[in-house]
Amino acid sequence: MAQVKFYVVGALVFAALALIIGLVASSLKKLATDEVGIAYDTIQKDLGTTVEKEGLHTGPPGFEFIKFPSVFRTLDFNKLMCLNKDGVTITLDVTYQYKARPTKLRQIIMDFRDFEGYKKVLRYSGQSALHESCSYFNTSQFQAERGLFQQKVKEKISQRYDGLNCDIKGLQVSNIARPGDYETAIRSKERAREDIQVAENERPRQLTEAETGKRKAATTAQIIMQKATSDAEILKNRAIAEADAIKTQYVKEAEAYKNIVGSGPDSLNFSPEGFISYMGVRVIAAAKNPVFIGLSSPAKTSYP
Repeated sequence: MAQVKFYVVGALVFAALALIIGLVASSLKKLATDEVGIAYDTIQKDLGTTVEKEGLHTGPPGFEFIKFPSVFRTLDFNKLMCLNKDGVTITLDVTYQYKARPTKLRQIIMDFRDFEGYKKVLRYSGQSALHESCSYFNTSQFQAERGLFQQKVKEKISQRYDGLNCDIKGLQVSNIARPGDYETAIRSKERAREDIQVAENERPRQLTEAETGKRKAATTAQIIMQKATSDAEILKNRAIAEADAIKTQYVKEAEAYKNIVGSGPDSLNFSPEGFISYMGVRVIAAAKNPVFIGLSSPAKTSYP
């Protein structure tokens, strides 16, 4: 009987020890070096008021910590699409770091329950701020005023996160992509603008070349005109001289023929037949090639 009592007492002691160990174990919780938290009594459903930092902490049996990061975490928005002031779709890559304010941790837990719920709200709020920031800028400003756009994004996110008791830092807009068709149109416009600028730069040189060509053509035309006038004058004088020479020759020929066939004291008084013979002799004498004359034989007056 005594032995039975001993076993019962031993079992009770062991159970008590196990219970004590279990209670002590459930009353100890640890926070890592990058965590802060507030104790939550899962039995009494009571949320503590003190924000605890890293280390081993005690609390009511079965309590747990609702944990939040004590350092800045990164939030990325990759290929987020928004509409700008012109209604053009812009694709953005944005990154920034965020951290819940430890002094407001209890209020944050009351509003959002835990870190995962809080993180979702932060993402939705950041996305909304990005959409709002896009609406302030037209398409060309995204490239010409990229720094101002990044500043506007940080301003809008900070405003929204301030109401959520969250701080941000290190915001970077790493990519701003406009639609492909728009980029093609912009490149075509830039090429056209460059071509216009080149043409405007070339215009003075081309005008100078055209003016030089015009002056050269005018000078050449003047030279040709002067030469044509001179040649015409030469031809005219030559024709006049030749005409005078021919006229003089004909006058002399007329005088000569007059002396040949005339009836004056100094005339040769040729008969028409003699004059024709005279002309024939002159023609033959003036010929440059040999002249052959065929004459018929004399007529016979009698036959034997």
